[in-house]
Amino acid sequence: MQTSLFQTYKEEKKRYINFLKSFRHDFFVWSEGWPAWLRLSEIGEETILNKLNLHREVLPQEWAFDIDAENWQLCRELAIKLEERLNDWHIPFNRWSSGRWLHYHVFLDDNWLKKKEVEQKANMKWYRLLIETHFDALKKEEYTINDVRELMVQIHRAIPLLILKGFPQSENAKIDPLKFKSTKVLIRMEGTRNEKTGAFKSFLSELPKEQPLIKASWHVRFPSEVSVWRPNPEEYHKLFIIAWEKFVKPQSLKHIKIFKGKHTNEIAWIEKILNTTFTDGRKRLIELVILPYLINHKNIPPDEAVNIAYDWALKNHSIAPITRNKRSFGTTALLNYIRYHAKRCQQTKLKPLSLKGVEKWFADTPEVLDYVLGKNEQ
Repeated sequence: MQTSLFQTYKEEKKRYINFLKSFRHDFFVWSEGWPAWLRLSEIGEETILNKLNLHREVLPQEWAFDIDAENWQLCRELAIKLEERLNDWHIPFNRWSSGRWLHYHVFLDDNWLKKKEVEQKANMKWYRLLIETHFDALKKEEYTINDVRELMVQIHRAIPLLILKGFPQSENAKIDPLKFKSTKVLIRMEGTRNEKTGAFKSFLSELPKEQPLIKASWHVRFPSEVSVWRPNPEEYHKLFIIAWEKFVKPQSLKHIKIFKGKHTNEIAWIEKILNTTFTDGRKRLIELVILPYLINHKNIPPDEAVNIAYDWALKNHSIAPITRNKRSFGTTALLNYIRYHAKRCQQTKLKPLSLKGVEKWFADTPEVLDYVLGKNEQ
């Protein structure tokens, strides 16, 4: 009987590993006592399926929120807050016991994202500019595709730090930040056992009230379908840019001056923006300039900031419709869109773009560039 149950466990484990391999065909794994990480292909599938104590690398397209706490009640309370935050950002997650506390896994469907970028004819100037800016600052005349991939993973891995900005944590219950600060990091393999507690990491369809300590492999659960994140490309691009600005650039390019040239009047131009209308770049102005300026620079209450931004958006909308995915916003949808980004802006403490930032991130919007930089030079 137990042999049959263990065989079922191995089949479910294999199915889940095949899901992981759909993101990265050959990833690293490690077990206590091994001198180094080994590739899946170096070990062999049967060994992996029979191995009960195992860690794997966090995949390039993945985030792993690793909750550590003094007791289950504190762990559960923090998990509830994390789920609320991820739901707030419309990010689907997969909830697992860790053999002690909790792990939350988020998988970005990057193939879907690339397909949508092509369908929507997304402008990729921001992407090229970011890569060039980063490596130019490092004075790296030649860089390989692997250098670019490493940077992209580093930036993607930093987005959770943006999402967790202002998130309530304490020494008694916290999310391990190291899982987002390195491009090479391990997490306990799903379906394997915690060496200290002897309990298995098992999928949880809902958050239990009691601590889940599963001591038999045949009681381990795997998801029938793994949730994956398929963000709107434009939304993801903005998160990507902000994560680079706030976390990757300060760390990687510390003490390196990126942009030359002297600009004055770094903030006053935003007030002029609020009295002007444009036919392009309005959403970026709302998200990266207007709301951060009103909420985090002028410290205006978010509700009042939403009203100011909404009035500005309506004036612009009446001249040329503000669109999302090529569809014009209705007035209610436009208001909800601004409310959503106001809340996000408040959570992340995002500062408004400087003139240097405008020069970079509006490179494909000459109407905004000409107005902002032209006015500033007068």
